[in-house]
Amino acid sequence: MAEAVAKHLGPPKVRIFSAGVTPGNIPAPVRKVMQELGINMSAQNSKSVDQVPLDQIDLVVSFAGADKECAALPARAKVKQWAIASSSAQNNDFAALSTLREERDEINKRVFALFMDYWRNLS
Repeated sequence: MAEAVAKHLGPPKVRIFSAGVTPGNIPAPVRKVMQELGINMSAQNSKSVDQVPLDQIDLVVSFAGADKECAALPARAKVKQWAIASSSAQNNDFAALSTLREERDEINKRVFALFMDYWRNLS
């Protein structure tokens, strides 16, 4: 979700990469709640750390301390820890979708704040 939101909100010249310690399939309910914001994730897939250009990373947003499991991160990269629970909901029932929407909205707010800081620091 964070990659999709960042690509949706990001400034034109900012490159966005996302990777997981244990990548897997993006569940259909995640795609559904993102589509509610007009974010199409059909072309997005889960990637492992070795599939992104680590030498180009300036900022790492880490969920649940995942950065600690990745020794390959560049030393110059700033790491932000986001304590956002991941429900990994696999079904479309009301409770699961409601939880995913809460996660999505929290990620959306935090990504927006990151980019607001970026734009403020340009001037």
